[in-house]
Amino acid sequence: MTIRPDTTTRYRQWLTHKLGSWHEQYGRSGCVGCGRCISWCPVGIDITEEVAAICGEPSASGEPSEGEAST
Repeated sequence: MTIRPDTTTRYRQWLTHKLGSWHEQYGRSGCVGCGRCISWCPVGIDITEEVAAICGEPSASGEPSEGEAST
């Protein structure tokens, strides 16, 4: 028995839990940088790059995120 019967709803729950609920529960993200979310994304969005851009952190490639000034 599965509470969320299709892949789309399971993936959505997994991402919102790791990136949203953990902040409320533990004060930090549940992301460990494994890259599984990138592999599963049907359109190839690299969520680690997107989160870095939102937070204004350097991307995994070492390049400044969009909107971040180069030094």
